[in-house]
Amino acid sequence: MKSDPLHAALLAVYGGVWRLARPLLRRNARLAEGYDQRLVPDHWAEAAHLWVQAASGGEAYLAWELLRHLDGTGTGGITYGSAPDAPNDATDGTPDGTMDDATGNPDRPCPSSPPCAPPCSQDGGLAVLLTSCTRQGVEVLEKARDWAAAHRPGLRVQVRYFPFDEPVLMRRALDQARPCAVALLETELWPGLLSACAARGVPVAVVNGRMTPRTLAGYLLTPDFWRGLAPARIAAISPDDAQRFGLLFGHHRTSVMPNIKFDRALPQPEKPDESGVPGAHDASGVPGVPGLAGTVLRDGAPLAVLGSVREEEEAALLPVIQRIVQERPDVDIAVAPRHMHRVPAWVNALEQAGLPWELRSRRVAAPYGQSSDRGTVLIWDVFGELAALYASAAAVFVGGSLARLGGQNFLEPLTHGVVPCVGPSRENFAWVDHGLGKAGGLGKAGGLAKDGGMTMDGGLTDRGLAEAGLLAEVPDGDALAEALLQQLRSPLRREVVRHRFEEWMAPRRGGGRMAAEVVLDVAGLR
Repeated sequence: MKSDPLHAALLAVYGGVWRLARPLLRRNARLAEGYDQRLVPDHWAEAAHLWVQAASGGEAYLAWELLRHLDGTGTGGITYGSAPDAPNDATDGTPDGTMDDATGNPDRPCPSSPPCAPPCSQDGGLAVLLTSCTRQGVEVLEKARDWAAAHRPGLRVQVRYFPFDEPVLMRRALDQARPCAVALLETELWPGLLSACAARGVPVAVVNGRMTPRTLAGYLLTPDFWRGLAPARIAAISPDDAQRFGLLFGHHRTSVMPNIKFDRALPQPEKPDESGVPGAHDASGVPGVPGLAGTVLRDGAPLAVLGSVREEEEAALLPVIQRIVQERPDVDIAVAPRHMHRVPAWVNALEQAGLPWELRSRRVAAPYGQSSDRGTVLIWDVFGELAALYASAAAVFVGGSLARLGGQNFLEPLTHGVVPCVGPSRENFAWVDHGLGKAGGLGKAGGLAKDGGMTMDGGLTDRGLAEAGLLAEVPDGDALAEALLQQLRSPLRREVVRHRFEEWMAPRRGGGRMAAEVVLDVAGLR
């Protein structure tokens, strides 16, 4: 980054705000977890070739997908040496006192200062540091680390909480990790980290990049500041996103890639495999986490799922639950808040409404026998089981869409053969219908016969999800209640939905491989 008094002043103010905020951050329920790690203590991290930042749980799953392609067979036969047990003190050198570059070429100096983690013996692999800002994200990354240990012996993965974005803390973190490159997933640009990378000469890649017009407008209030922190490469998920990144950082840095979320949206396999997605059949005969039906869920009971529900739409969803309970008292309703700190609010709302409820964490066995015909509302206060819920559901609503929040991931229910209901706000997932020449909106739901068959003719690859009969749009809570009740009355055939979704998805995959290639190129590792 060029030396500029205004840049330096802005960064000084930015860092000062972070320092002044530390007492408040310590008391914040979400940031108190991992607080000490966020201050980058000594030995916060070991040396790593790559540092991959995933802001929260959703991005953490993308990081997991990225790991699948950071193996020799996943990136065109590339092999690496394993990262050594490098000293954490930035003033120390490698064991032999030399500092080769990341590709092992002693004639080209490593671009970062202090130099990046040197490659090791040809018997080793790639060292990767994964970080996240949230507990949920860290938990997903820890599962990804464990998966890599079992299925990618060429990777050495460590997981840490992402530091507070004070420039001084980020410089300390880089001095310990000494990465050849930093990869940022999706949307968050961190001035402290970017400035530290610029000061240390560490290139940054943004992959699966997204930027809304509103976000761009905010960045353009100080364009010179951000251009001084420009990432080396930006791979965006749509031409529109690439255009916005290009307006801020320069079009020569940007390219378009398939969204990695398409790679993760695979029909659920019948047995667990190296994809890292559990897929064993549970007692209900549908893919999911083994033991969910007959223990947490009642055997054979119909299930409606309200998934990834956000605070702003809770009031609109309570009448939906009341109507389902009134018209279908045999149905279990699973409410899965997007953020776990909303669980007490749901408990209070259901209590006030006089509705039966239980916490999933306290339900180790379904209390009803096989003959029971009474359902309840299960508040899902356990993270990581949403896929299993979708796998067992007859009707699904995906949250963040009834209020003006942009929507949550509505692809996952389709992998389990369930057509999701969504509200009118889906801006965060407008990219789903971009690509293959498709630039329009999602359209209206339709094309499903009463028996669960599809009524449309021809191929699906150039259609939007709703046009393909794979998404049900509702304008409000009343329409949502009716749509869910209709799904409960006439569940669609899972195998037909999965087959059509697989056909629709096939030409849209490949983002994980492309992201890995971009990151490795920027790091000089291929």
